[in-house]
Amino acid sequence: MRATRAVIRLGNLRHNIQVMHQHMKSQLGGEAPQICVAVKADAYGHGVVRCAETALEAGASALGVAAVSEGAALRDAGIRAPVLLYGIARKGELADIAELTLSPFVADDAYIRLVDEAAASAGVKLDVHLKIDTGMGRIGCRPEDAVQLAGQIQHSKRLRLAGTATHFPVADEDNSTFTREQIDLFLNTVKRIREAGINPGLVHAANSGAIIGYPTVWADMVRPGISVYGYYPSADQKRTLELLPVMELVSEIVFVKRVAPGTPISYGCSYRTPEETVIATVPAGYGDGYNRLLSNTGRVLIDGKTYPLVGRVCMDQFMVDIGANPECGVGSTVTLFGPDPSGPNAEELAELCTTIPYEVLTGITARVPRIYLD
Repeated sequence: MRATRAVIRLGNLRHNIQVMHQHMKSQLGGEAPQICVAVKADAYGHGVVRCAETALEAGASALGVAAVSEGAALRDAGIRAPVLLYGIARKGELADIAELTLSPFVADDAYIRLVDEAAASAGVKLDVHLKIDTGMGRIGCRPEDAVQLAGQIQHSKRLRLAGTATHFPVADEDNSTFTREQIDLFLNTVKRIREAGINPGLVHAANSGAIIGYPTVWADMVRPGISVYGYYPSADQKRTLELLPVMELVSEIVFVKRVAPGTPISYGCSYRTPEETVIATVPAGYGDGYNRLLSNTGRVLIDGKTYPLVGRVCMDQFMVDIGANPECGVGSTVTLFGPDPSGPNAEELAELCTTIPYEVLTGITARVPRIYLD
């Protein structure tokens, strides 16, 4: 096995789901809403099957994917829980949706008809979720069209309106006027669907940010994503939940070399040693998803101490200055990011790379083996 590997702490994933459940239960003073865990993008880089199984064991009632192929991976693994398909499928994939009994989001009459036809051809009845665009500007029908589309689904012999949903773009902002207006629009639209004599199914809208900050829209089910994997959706959001990072990206020192002052390190000679020191080489790089923007800015954790990354990150390796009298050497474990409070986490790396933890986690490439600890 490669020195560079992603250690996936399933106990932390289970903990995060249970923390969210208890948070909602305590706020509501009774039963908490159902939880649909997003496992799209290979469970945010953590491994879709093991994370899906753990999420269901921890109390999730459904799983969320973005592509039909992701739903197929879950069914191939024997997972029979409801799988919500967040994305719109191509016409050629609709037969697979029916065969796999996925629950697609639908948002216009043409797509509803296509899904209806696919269900009829397969001889199955499919659960679908009506997606309403209340301000995301992505997938979703106009609120004024929602009642008509809900009626179209209700009158189908092959479709069942299993849920009505929306999505929030800025729910990670505390006390957002925009989000509160979305909530009002969504709940009023659901009310109109009910007044038309149509059961909207499970009403769901809350992503990680809304689970933390907007209890008025927890409704029947919530759809956490990044919080399941141990991070807040925004650096600005209040830290009200004890979330534990699930992924720990580790490697080890494979080579050390004592160098003189002024020695250039890595491509472009962007770093020169200010004094005599020992440079350690770590076999991880941007080919593994360890971002090149960490060049000369990142840090790693070795035996409980932090050391600076020096020179440019290469495709397969990067270098660390371990000092003139190093306490570590070849074979020492190097933590690139993870749950240890002494070292960097994905949020710190994201800030250095001017991005978000989502991209740090999903960017860890397939050549990095996933090791599961429970």
